[in-house]
Amino acid sequence: MKIKWHNTIESTFSGMEIAKNQLGDKEVWAARFQTAGRGQKGNTWCSADGENLTFSIYLKHCGIEARNQFAICQAVSLGVCRYMAAKGVEASIKWPNDIYVGDCKICGILISNTVSGVLLKDSLAGIGINLNQVEFPDWIPNPTSLKLITKNNYVIEDELPLVLDEILAEYGAIGDKTAPDYLRRLYLKDTPHLFTDAASGNKFNGVITGVLQDGRLEVRTADGYFRYFAFKEIIY
Repeated sequence: MKIKWHNTIESTFSGMEIAKNQLGDKEVWAARFQTAGRGQKGNTWCSADGENLTFSIYLKHCGIEARNQFAICQAVSLGVCRYMAAKGVEASIKWPNDIYVGDCKICGILISNTVSGVLLKDSLAGIGINLNQVEFPDWIPNPTSLKLITKNNYVIEDELPLVLDEILAEYGAIGDKTAPDYLRRLYLKDTPHLFTDAASGNKFNGVITGVLQDGRLEVRTADGYFRYFAFKEIIY
């Protein structure tokens, strides 16, 4: 595993996308500050200079079927949760891959997969973990950090290998246990909640009951019907 630190970079994820043909398996780029950090679906990831972990990891695959690509998302999310547990913090996964402590977001994950035929060729995972930041912009709705939770300070260079160890352990163990372990960590699973259909704007009561192999969220509505949502198709 090769780790390359940048003092300042536009985005580790964007940089690795451009350099992907020159990257080695499990190569990591980390930044003390990103000028244009990326989140899901074009969102911005906001992180204070030098206070948090912002990094991306490139993964080459051998034998993982394209239809099982959501397992990469599951494994990376579970790895971050394992890291949190080692810090004494119980974390959950808000589908598909935001990491929550209670009802607050502590980590965002962005994953891009490349498919070759029926197999998954490679993946790029961008991860931002709030470590030491205690003040956030008003437009971020529900942030938290390890420091806010534990009252401890963290050295980002020391924490990165610890997070990577947990992520790569989950990645290396992808198999029959991955999906059940992910479901056990799923935020609001089996809990009645109010949802919004993003396409229509209609609100409805329901319960998250599972996640399909292709990554779609399964919700049982109050009238007993099952509905299935891809990313950004449901708000909660």
